[in-house]
Amino acid sequence: MAKPSRNIYPDISGIRNLPIFLAGVGGSAEQTKVTREKGLEWNQIIRCGEGSGTAYVDGNKYALHENDFILIPAETPYELVPETDKWETNWVAFGGYACERLLGDLNLAKTTVVTVTDNTIPKGLFTSIYVSVNSDHVFGHQIASGYVYNLILWYRQTILLGEMNRLRKNSQQILSMAIRYIEENARRDITLREIAEHVGISQQHICRIFRDHLNVHSTEYITRIRLNLAMEMILNTNLPMSEVAKECGFRSASYFSTVFGKYEHMTPNEYRKRYRV
Repeated sequence: MAKPSRNIYPDISGIRNLPIFLAGVGGSAEQTKVTREKGLEWNQIIRCGEGSGTAYVDGNKYALHENDFILIPAETPYELVPETDKWETNWVAFGGYACERLLGDLNLAKTTVVTVTDNTIPKGLFTSIYVSVNSDHVFGHQIASGYVYNLILWYRQTILLGEMNRLRKNSQQILSMAIRYIEENARRDITLREIAEHVGISQQHICRIFRDHLNVHSTEYITRIRLNLAMEMILNTNLPMSEVAKECGFRSASYFSTVFGKYEHMTPNEYRKRYRV
């Protein structure tokens, strides 16, 4: 990433009519303590490079490390405090008549922090903003303002991807809890409502998680577990089918036989005769 040797505050008098415009860009290889009791006139996105620091923003504390980005809305009091001997930062400040509405629509009206593992896109955008405004004194400011808009959209997309990953992780944990509960209780007449209450979500939600991750309805998964138990019992015991059905959570022998035939295309007795050694 380009490491600006100076901060640039371009003349904005000719571009205030833009919906989004660049108000400033810069950075420091060794960020020092900065205190702005009334905030900055412009919105800011700050990138953390090597080292770490702490941002105190409007009464909240944010620990910042390498590849963290923080968005600080305009006129929000903040303080940046280095926590290591060297703390590298890059920043972009921006405004525009559509800025407040855009940030509101994107749920970026409050301070947010994102962490990335691949900084290729923001690195390219920060570099393009700095190079454009620093090298082209005719159209560079307008071009840089376009890159600012793309940076804002990237920031929001990164937040959404993080939320999706957290939801995916949470759903996987819920699925594991539900499967474990089913396997431990499949021998009795458990219900979908009971499973949903156990994992702390609605019945509709548990059905969606099973469908999304296993491509199967939750009740069908329960049935499949019970059938596996039944097939093992059919082959390894001499119990009559009525007892097998009861031991495996089926409400009646006739229902058990119907379900078994649907999945295995034979009766339980035929299965015993064919596969029992």
